[in-house]
Amino acid sequence: MNPEEYRHKEDPQIEEALRNFRLSVRNWSEREFVRPRAIERSRWASFRAGFWQAIANPALGGTLAAAMLVASIGIPIGVHHQREIAAQHQAVVELERKQAAEQARKDAAAAAFASTSSPADDRAFLDDVDSDIAQDAPDAMQPLASLMREGAVKSSRR
Repeated sequence: MNPEEYRHKEDPQIEEALRNFRLSVRNWSEREFVRPRAIERSRWASFRAGFWQAIANPALGGTLAAAMLVASIGIPIGVHHQREIAAQHQAVVELERKQAAEQARKDAAAAAFASTSSPADDRAFLDDVDSDIAQDAPDAMQPLASLMREGAVKSSRR
């Protein structure tokens, strides 16, 4: 028996059961389609609707706009100010570090000088300074000073 012959000889009870099932599914679909339903809104949808209703209130909308304006101006200014303070602090730290390094260099040079000079060298240096201070004129001006002394002596004889 081939499948074509088998299909023509199908059981009438199966045919009847399938037809009834098909009709019951169609009736159920039509009933569900026309039945009124309550659609439940999500929490997000109700929040969104309430939010926009609140924004529509002029007092709240104006307050929110003012807060956004203050934040959009105040935050960048505050960040810029903090960066300036940090840069100034960094400059002060760098200056103090340079001054400390310079002072350490000076202290090292003074310590090196103190360790290389002896009291005899210091006494000789001070004697040289005393003789330079005691001079009437600097070495380069000595010839001119001697001429002036000779002129003063000649004028006092007259």
